[in-house]
Amino acid sequence: MKKFFSAIFLLLITSNISFAVEEITLENINGNENQNNNLHLISDVYSGRIENTERIHPTLRLFTKDGLVFNDSFINSLKLSFMYGGNLTFTKMHKTSSDLVYDIAEVSPGINLKFNENKSEFTFNYNIARDYEGYSNEFTHRISQLCISHKLNDNQKILIGQGSRLPVITGGAISTMDLDTVTKPQIGRNLANVRSMGIRNIADYKYIDYDIGVYDSTRYMKDFGHGLDFNGHINFKPLENISDKTGSLKLGAGYNIGDYYNSYHIFSTLLGYDYKKFHFTGEYALADGYNSIYYSKNKADGFYTSYAYDIHPKFQLVARYDFFVPNKSISDIYSQEYTLGFVYKPFENMKILLNYVKRELSDSADSNMILFATRFII
Repeated sequence: MKKFFSAIFLLLITSNISFAVEEITLENINGNENQNNNLHLISDVYSGRIENTERIHPTLRLFTKDGLVFNDSFINSLKLSFMYGGNLTFTKMHKTSSDLVYDIAEVSPGINLKFNENKSEFTFNYNIARDYEGYSNEFTHRISQLCISHKLNDNQKILIGQGSRLPVITGGAISTMDLDTVTKPQIGRNLANVRSMGIRNIADYKYIDYDIGVYDSTRYMKDFGHGLDFNGHINFKPLENISDKTGSLKLGAGYNIGDYYNSYHIFSTLLGYDYKKFHFTGEYALADGYNSIYYSKNKADGFYTSYAYDIHPKFQLVARYDFFVPNKSISDIYSQEYTLGFVYKPFENMKILLNYVKRELSDSADSNMILFATRFII
């Protein structure tokens, strides 16, 4: 019971941090008093409801969506950020014990510097809460992003360094803030939920988008020089010209091949469809060895289908079926999960998620979990 109240207390604190930031008003701003009284600063700037940020104090402007803007300077803007993610998980094993755990998954301060007429930018993010066993350098493996990117045009850029997660499986590449469920699907979190140093070409056009790169095969700067890694994903969007009538269709495929002491490769396919308030994603992955947070020689495969429905701009219902085989050389070993839940977005830059997950394992007892999560970014 003590653990339960401690976890609730932590969740309230983290939520209150976000609310406190949202409700800051600026007494030293001259102008319309009613406008100031309604000024929920960070959230309104994030959502675009406040376009003129010049009247906001420079210290607070650092945390707005566009950051502190410099005119007639080589440096165009400076932005600071902070992201928090915490999960409260209650697990009930079938006919056995129960457990309650509060996990702080992300505490990430960051900085973004734009220059060269906003065509180039430097990004650094550091997740204080990341802690992987076997990663000897406690500083470098907590670095999420350390990269420079340059826009080639409005739809395409080159990135050098360690940027967002590698793209071979969309369910692994998706950021924590963009997730509609508390956890990523099993093929995403087991096979591809990682970052690496390299060079990548990222593009988003009307009918096609892709993310293709070559990397050192180490993950989170663990130990360089043991091989190269090719990692890419491409999506085709054939209905974009008539998507207002038919909905938006996405057909994708990903491939990862590399060598980290031993070779590995992963192939994935994706089907996505969005129509008005309904959203669907299905993805399959097949691995012959994989180089995720830890390397494995195992052959594995799995798939998931996820569904979401927007019943309100701030409220979304979600469901997911998730199946994973961690080692295909051992027969009848699998894990499947059924997830139901909702997402509540009280502000543009905050999410509250509640999920019920039923997990069935072929080689151990089934379990039922209730997961509650708070996510916010400033």
